[in-house]
Amino acid sequence: MARVRRSLLTLAVGLSIVSFGVAAQVPTVSEPPADALSWLSGMRQAASKLSYKGILAFSRHGQVESFQLFHAVREGVEHERLISMNSPLREVVRNAEKVVCYYPDTQTAYVENKPSRHSLLLDFPEDLHQLTRYYHFSLQDQAYVAKRLARIISITPRDDYRYARRIWLDVESGLPLKSELLDETGADIEQMVFSTLELTADLPLHELEASIPDTSVKWEVSQQREMLSPASLEWSLEGVPEGFRIISYSRTKRPGNPVPLDHLLLSDGLSSVSIYLDEGKSDTLKSHPRKMGAFNMATRKVGTYQVTVMGEVPERTVAVIAEGLHHQEKTPHD
Repeated sequence: MARVRRSLLTLAVGLSIVSFGVAAQVPTVSEPPADALSWLSGMRQAASKLSYKGILAFSRHGQVESFQLFHAVREGVEHERLISMNSPLREVVRNAEKVVCYYPDTQTAYVENKPSRHSLLLDFPEDLHQLTRYYHFSLQDQAYVAKRLARIISITPRDDYRYARRIWLDVESGLPLKSELLDETGADIEQMVFSTLELTADLPLHELEASIPDTSVKWEVSQQREMLSPASLEWSLEGVPEGFRIISYSRTKRPGNPVPLDHLLLSDGLSSVSIYLDEGKSDTLKSHPRKMGAFNMATRKVGTYQVTVMGEVPERTVAVIAEGLHHQEKTPHD
């Protein structure tokens, strides 16, 4: 799925029965798109413009989590709320100003004070045509998901550095009803699927707000993170697979540790890879790959740094990126 995104947004649903009546004011897809990219473009608009709620399940790392999702647009601003139905209980509330994750069990709330432009459901770039250099998109058969007719979109990588995907899009609304991430053998390693979905003209405000009063929680703001220019990076990246480019470079101060942690985010527009540069780690580190479901991770020592590369990409992708990282030592004239 694309990103939710790997901090607050890595959450995920169950079974229920709801009415699928759609109010007359709800916009729908009048003419089915003619090609896969047009379907995906319609999906981006539907996910951000429509009002809907439902129950969905995320399956990853051999575990299944159930969630309720509420989405609406009020005065041109997106509002979204995701509620876990399994332990540990949490709620994620998103609007134009911030993303907040509430933990009822501990009465704490974690906030990211930055706008999030994408739905918690998915994260596709605005320019979908750029992806055709690295993926092949095709229309497949129709099937039913949550009692709704869906068109299946197949996304196949053009090399061995990315995973394949399948997405089931609601024929009526264009919303994603199901998505799968497939490994190199074609096995399903991650899945999102709605069991119920209801389109509405609007949602009441209480369904978009956290159930925990803000005054009753302990607030924790994200660690101090400084955004840096990639031009200031003292590392060279050699052998990075075609299409992956630096999206962001940041430095985070850590409580109790005088050495900050640097983070690079690479993306081809659909798949993403994180690089963590941690100075002063133990010299006894052993370089070896690790895998957890769709995630692969590679670590190695580069001088005084521990380098960790991880993402929802094949093992060979993180390995080649890790091996191509070289620290450029400062000179007295720098």
